[in-house]
Amino acid sequence: MRSWTRAARALPLWLLATLAASGAEPAFADATFFAGSAAAPGRVTLGAALGLALEPVGVEFEYGGAPADPAAGTAALRTGLFNLLVGAPARGGRRVQVYASVGVGAYRERLEEHARTGLAASAGGGVHVRLAGPFRLRLDYRLFALRGAALDGRPRRAYAGLGVAF
Repeated sequence: MRSWTRAARALPLWLLATLAASGAEPAFADATFFAGSAAAPGRVTLGAALGLALEPVGVEFEYGGAPADPAAGTAALRTGLFNLLVGAPARGGRRVQVYASVGVGAYRERLEEHARTGLAASAGGGVHVRLAGPFRLRLDYRLFALRGAALDGRPRRAYAGLGVAF
């Protein structure tokens, strides 16, 4: 957890430097629906994110979930996180925007008689690829840290999503 603490302390300075160097762009919102894979092979995760961006910084709320697999001993996991995204500005007609994210929120884990709710944190990154008009493809990878007596305290998620900017 120490590396998360160091990264959290360095993030505000990096954000200020990035904002000062880039200037402000008009704000916009986007909604993304995603499907992907949780850490266990063949375990599908589904979710949605709603965000607001003022390049290069954005905020979003995301909700995602993966079902339980009692045979493999993996619990159902639901997360709701507020994320801060920092990305390279998509200026000059660039179709691809790379971003990093950190987030905090809550999780709910359930497997048969076991049920836990607690605090969650995430870190990750990905790319937004402009398709046509307001539509974008989003590829993302996240690492989670679940506080408390979670069965899997360090789940991961990789997903692809279709987003629309408005």
